[in-house]
Amino acid sequence: MEDPSFKTRIQQRYPEGLTGVFAVGGTRTTYILEQNRDKPDPGRIEDFAAHGEYLLRRYWQLIDLFFDLGGQNMIITAFSFRGFYNRGAEYGALITQEMGRFIDESSVEYYRSQQIDPYFTGVDTLLLQPEDSPIHQMGQQFVAFQKNWPYRAGRPRLVWEIASMPLYSFWQFFQSLSETERAQIDAQIASETNLEEIYRMLYRRFAQAAYGTDIPMPHFYMGTNKSGDLKWRSPMPLALSGGDYLRMFYTPYPTLFITRETLQTMLADLAFNERFYSAKTDYGGQYTPELVQAEYERVMALSTDPETTLGLARKVTT
Repeated sequence: MEDPSFKTRIQQRYPEGLTGVFAVGGTRTTYILEQNRDKPDPGRIEDFAAHGEYLLRRYWQLIDLFFDLGGQNMIITAFSFRGFYNRGAEYGALITQEMGRFIDESSVEYYRSQQIDPYFTGVDTLLLQPEDSPIHQMGQQFVAFQKNWPYRAGRPRLVWEIASMPLYSFWQFFQSLSETERAQIDAQIASETNLEEIYRMLYRRFAQAAYGTDIPMPHFYMGTNKSGDLKWRSPMPLALSGGDYLRMFYTPYPTLFITRETLQTMLADLAFNERFYSAKTDYGGQYTPELVQAEYERVMALSTDPETTLGLARKVTT
């Protein structure tokens, strides 16, 4: 059952804007399960154009869910630069073509109708390729798109992370700074003794350069462990934040199968549920002898079973 007040409560809880990182995984599996399961060879995708159109609609459903539940900034890791090489030339050519869907007419209409401002991070990596290559030309199209998009303050912001290589982006940013700007950063660091403030100051500068807008430090990451393992698949947010202050959630199925109820449960747990922790030097006053004994027995039972370890590869059964 929908809670119309949930969005308001989330926005009040995160006045800076709830920021989530979504590593959408299992996209080919999603298509196969929903569109190909009655085929003689379900794993074979014969029409990649239909596959791309279908997935784009599913992306929009996920984006709508997050913003409708009170999200303000959404980072979606769409493609890895390794995808151009590690699955063969055919796959690399396919994903280069598929990237264009994020700025085609249907996407533009979607962004406009939903009043969403789209950004693209990692495009600098595409421009490292030869100028006459399809990858470089796609990068130029993203750059031109952002230059011409009518951005407005206050709108939900959607960042597509495409082929990002954070170390290269940071190197580019450093090289672009003048001597005066570098001296200003050095002076800010020297004048501050609070390491937290130094960290956040550097984050703001590098995040602005990487994303092209002010994106707060992410509050959560949502990935998938459909294969059993727990991967982190969003290079730029990880490199910028170091994973600090970040809750990690993993679905045991392809991301795009997530329901409104599940996403709301996740956000409610993030925002409103009290967690067991101690801001003191120990846990004084938080345990009873009975609780300690019960927790000891639980831990010992788990530790004697190697299969309880999170991140092990999924066992396929028939």
